[in-house]
Amino acid sequence: MKLHDSLDHAVADVSADLPALAVASRNQGLSIRRRRRALAAVGSVAAATVLAVGAYALAPGLDGGADRGVATDLAAPVVRGPLSGETATATNRSLAAALAVTVDNVADGTVGRFQGAAHRHEGFASLLFQPTAGSGPAGEVMVNIQPIGIAGRPPYTCDEYLDEWAATCAVRQLPNGDILRTYSEDDDTEYGVGSQRLAVEVLSPGRRLRVVVNALNTNPWAEGETRRAPVLSTEQATQIATQPWWNRTTLPAEYVEAGELLQDFADANADES
Repeated sequence: MKLHDSLDHAVADVSADLPALAVASRNQGLSIRRRRRALAAVGSVAAATVLAVGAYALAPGLDGGADRGVATDLAAPVVRGPLSGETATATNRSLAAALAVTVDNVADGTVGRFQGAAHRHEGFASLLFQPTAGSGPAGEVMVNIQPIGIAGRPPYTCDEYLDEWAATCAVRQLPNGDILRTYSEDDDTEYGVGSQRLAVEVLSPGRRLRVVVNALNTNPWAEGETRRAPVLSTEQATQIATQPWWNRTTLPAEYVEAGELLQDFADANADES
């Protein structure tokens, strides 16, 4: 028997599930596009780090494939009273806990589906937030804590954002010397048709730090569903981004402790060294 005939015989009873292949191919394409979009949002200087730290939070599937498109408020972290001022090394879980507590402090609603990654030079966390008011799916909220160099060199303006993709952009200096840059984007198909994204960026020369908070009106687990507006306002996102304790390597000890008890958490197996 010729080799060609042998191969035909070997695969004679094998059939391809074309619909499944099409769905898998589409999902893979969306994941790649989301990674590229995340890369554009935080700057190309840290390309390798962004792919490791940021991309996974923009696509579902880290928790074994469960498809829950709503925030659950399952064992949401609780930190009572003022912070002690003590710090501890940031972990994957503590970054997610810090974001969850801060979102809960500035907005009414439920949180869930926590994700986080603490690396040597930067940190990332995301969650789903379901506002009490309004209707629609939960929306994704994300925070990046990075070296200020990723934002380029001063002066920090809106030119690169408005020219490339942002619908609105504003820059102002805060009383402590930090720079606050806010911008928004409408109908970005990278996050789904009808998606909206607002971002608040704090650039702190004194701390050599860049903090970026993103809020969406969509999330990857509720494809095709949208809210009328992102789940946080610019003012609420600003309150989160301007917290003075954000740091690339340490966090308030209370958030590190809360992170250890965090449930509904998807560990990205990030390098915490």
